[in-house]
Amino acid sequence: MKSRINNDRKINSLYVHIPFCEHICFYCDFVKVIKPNKEELIDEYLDNLKVELDQYGDQLKAIKSIYIGGGTPSCLNETQTRKMCEILKPYVKEHDFEYSIELNPESITEEKLKIYQEYHLNRLSIGVQTFNNKLLKKIGRIHDNSLAIEKYQLARKVGFDNISIDLMYNLFDQTGKDIYVDLEYISKLKPDHISWYSLIMKEDSIWGKKNLKTPGNDELFDDIVNEGLEKLGYQRYEISNYCLDNKYSRHNMTYWDNSLFAGVGVGAAGFEFKDGFYFTTLNKGNVEKYQKQYTQLSQEDYYFQIIMMSLRTIQGLDLSNPYNQEIYEFYREKIDAEIKRELLEVKENHLKATPRGLNILNEILVNLL
Repeated sequence: MKSRINNDRKINSLYVHIPFCEHICFYCDFVKVIKPNKEELIDEYLDNLKVELDQYGDQLKAIKSIYIGGGTPSCLNETQTRKMCEILKPYVKEHDFEYSIELNPESITEEKLKIYQEYHLNRLSIGVQTFNNKLLKKIGRIHDNSLAIEKYQLARKVGFDNISIDLMYNLFDQTGKDIYVDLEYISKLKPDHISWYSLIMKEDSIWGKKNLKTPGNDELFDDIVNEGLEKLGYQRYEISNYCLDNKYSRHNMTYWDNSLFAGVGVGAAGFEFKDGFYFTTLNKGNVEKYQKQYTQLSQEDYYFQIIMMSLRTIQGLDLSNPYNQEIYEFYREKIDAEIKRELLEVKENHLKATPRGLNILNEILVNLL
């Protein structure tokens, strides 16, 4: 669609995809490969990342955050980690800049943590998933809860004061009691941020290819998670994200507030603005060779993207913005139907999901299509 509001919008954040893993979890559908024994393959991938970044020229000068995800970025050895950080160094600001990396407990070392600090990485996201050792084995993880706690405490000791942990609920054979136990661990560890996602059976995951169906305890567990974290002082600011002391993920807010972002590396997605038009981007191919594909958004596509992402946040869609008001009017009849179902509401001049609406947001979005 042709933009009518801001023809000089800048890219706000950068996502970097590191696809290598030491093992493949049963539920994961992100682009990933088992870490190769030949180090040159990883070196070549990093070289390709630099080429891709260079192609952006000065478009990345205004970014406010970098997020290194995967895959498992922490599975790179110290030499590879340093090379990755050197490639990203020109885009990093030392002040008022969020610089995150995803880690798995089994590949966290003190040496890597110190390298991250040297290159000004200031936010860690550790994949814990659950503190129940039996459930960890069932989902294909190779760490146990003692290792997760040990590496979390190591990161604190090294000096990181902004640590997020990833957790999952609605797992096979998981009970409400298991969620309460996870909440007990959280109360003791006090991570600054929590991303707690419900299991979704993705067709490209190992489980998805076996046609397994997602367990049906989603709403029950969602209530336990939200009530438990609220009692521990966590602020829910997005459907699956919570923080202490306002340490929300500034990078992830880019996705939810309609900011522009670039994605580099195989499988990475982006949202960019060129010549007055909005595009989504996706790097398609494999680890050795991939290419960025651009898809121009229609007006309706753009409207839906904005309302889909804003409804994920607790704040919702700001109707004081004239452009958002236009989107609201576009969906008015369908929105009114969801308001009657008490799944959406207009409150303080924001369109937002009600507590129950957040639990079944996907259903609401399908109805808006």
